[in-house]
Amino acid sequence: MVSADSGVLAMSGTDVYETLRSEILSCDMQPGSQFQERQIAVRFNVSKSPVRDALIKLQEQNLVEVIPRKGYRVTRISLTDARELYEMRLILEREAIQRLIETGDATTLEGLDCFRDGPDDGVLEDWNVYNRNFHVYLVRNCGNSRLARLGIETIEQFDRMTHMSVSRRLTDEVPGAKQLRLRNRVREHGMIIDAVQARDKRRAATLAREHIEGSRKRLFDALESAPIVL
Repeated sequence: MVSADSGVLAMSGTDVYETLRSEILSCDMQPGSQFQERQIAVRFNVSKSPVRDALIKLQEQNLVEVIPRKGYRVTRISLTDARELYEMRLILEREAIQRLIETGDATTLEGLDCFRDGPDDGVLEDWNVYNRNFHVYLVRNCGNSRLARLGIETIEQFDRMTHMSVSRRLTDEVPGAKQLRLRNRVREHGMIIDAVQARDKRRAATLAREHIEGSRKRLFDALESAPIVL
């Protein structure tokens, strides 16, 4: 919105929330980092009211926590929370895929073809965007708006865990290992796409479960020794 007095573009509470949430999920705001309402208000040139509204939403999603008399802190990644998220994701994504097969038209299923190839540059951020968009496409087009909304929120919660875990793995990998590993993930996506487009619900559900379980194992192997994990 634009202030009538100054003509300066002012951010709404929703804008502040979306920006902070994006920065937390991408780890631009590191887990464990502390801040105060006043700092956020000054940064976005808004009053404390929209900042407070944004922080309430972020608390509800367990992305920030209150530190009494000190302000707020970006929540550290909890292994317990990660396990629960994977359980939720497995339930939601498998159900969404089966509903997509039941209700999706030919054009929607063909739209999955754009995910058969991953990014060529090997840049972590590009991979995360590609991977997230693939899984979001599956749940967004399931034909049930409530299931889609909850599924998308769950998938997006994985961004910062994926960012931290993959970053740690890259520092230890031999040359070429990263490209091979990412190609394997793209291959798994392709197998899921084949099953969905063939409208094979049993195979699609099995492949989705194996894909998510593989992701869970890789993530926990990487995160268990990370200092930002509880």
